[in-house]
Amino acid sequence: MKRLTILISMLFVAVMVTAQTSKEINFDQYAKKVEKSNAEIQDPKKNTKDATWIKRGELMIDLFDAQILRAYVGMDPNTFTLVVGKPIQQEKVEVDGVQLDKYVMERVNFYFNNGQLERWEVTKPVIDKPLDLALESFMKAIEIDTKGKSTKKLQEYLVKLKGLYVNEGSNQYTLKDYKGAFESFKKVIEIGTLPILNQKDTAIYYYAGLSAQLAGLLEESIPYYQKSIELGFANDGAVYFNIFDAYKNLNKGDEGLKYLEEGFIKYPKNTNVLFSLISYYIDKQEDPTKILVYIDKAIETEPNNSSLYFAKGTLYDRLGDGENALEAYKKAIEIDPNFFDAYYNIGALYFNKGVKYIEEANKVPARELDKYDALMEKANAEFKNSMPYMEQAYKVNPNSKEAVEALKNIYFRFRNESQEMLDKYNEFNEKAKQM
Repeated sequence: MKRLTILISMLFVAVMVTAQTSKEINFDQYAKKVEKSNAEIQDPKKNTKDATWIKRGELMIDLFDAQILRAYVGMDPNTFTLVVGKPIQQEKVEVDGVQLDKYVMERVNFYFNNGQLERWEVTKPVIDKPLDLALESFMKAIEIDTKGKSTKKLQEYLVKLKGLYVNEGSNQYTLKDYKGAFESFKKVIEIGTLPILNQKDTAIYYYAGLSAQLAGLLEESIPYYQKSIELGFANDGAVYFNIFDAYKNLNKGDEGLKYLEEGFIKYPKNTNVLFSLISYYIDKQEDPTKILVYIDKAIETEPNNSSLYFAKGTLYDRLGDGENALEAYKKAIEIDPNFFDAYYNIGALYFNKGVKYIEEANKVPARELDKYDALMEKANAEFKNSMPYMEQAYKVNPNSKEAVEALKNIYFRFRNESQEMLDKYNEFNEKAKQM
């Protein structure tokens, strides 16, 4: 399941509340301001005024931003140095197999990936969960402001708060604090549904469900996925697979089946959905070709949908029916001459047949040379059948590592046949090295 860097780029709201740089942040002063605010909300004369609570909420928003030293996702190291300052310590660390640059500051650690700030850890907070305190404060202000005199100001702050919760939730997700991410995304939704805003944060429902699922909160994830589907955010069909997976792990796979079926009809190219349907029918000892009913039904509705024929080919491919798979893939290409996956899968069908002939040939006793040569000849014929489709796949997507690697291996086999084959091998061998 994907990390949420893309979510930040899609949904992050600019929430900088001051031009102050981290070098000018006085945390002792912030601590005093928090202490003063705590006293004000205990004061019977002040805690009945919406202004008191708005001021407190504003303070907590500013404090959250200060605690991460005014940094933001995507910040490059040079901007970081200008805005935040030089780190006390800088080192390379490996996280989940990825090399990151860790910048250690007095109160927070920052992690850069490929020259962009990706995540952070606050190690010395002035106060825990300032965003939650900000939300509590604004909710209290709304309760007091019965005449709506502060509505506009509250709306502005609530939008800022939503952006910060998205920021925080995405950071928690990247740190694998999935429960924390779920709570943050829930707050985004909670704020958006307040009558004072009445905003539908469509994508956030999906990411709330995803975070809950990764945190093991399967029951909690399902309503958010359902709402995401209702609002039309499917993330290329992933929501249908994820909600089924949640049901399945709750031993309620039969209840989740309808989502796989619906997801397949709408997103036939999503292999997780397709393979889950196949596996479901196999586990139930039913014929997985029942899925063809859904495919053919969808084709009747959309006869020029190349993805449907591709899905049909993938199903036959998965079931070991290469002939029907080939026919379906070729139909997908006929409809869409730039369908990379269809070209690649046809190439792979031929390539894999060639590999099987080689495996068979390697089992032939040394004395049966004619049989060995016949099998190797068949293998080479299949590799040559694969060649034009892999070439076309590469033409459609020159950045495909898989296509480049396949072509390198094919031309390696025939490099001694001609100068052209040798040149082709050298070309794709070099491309593979560059990738």
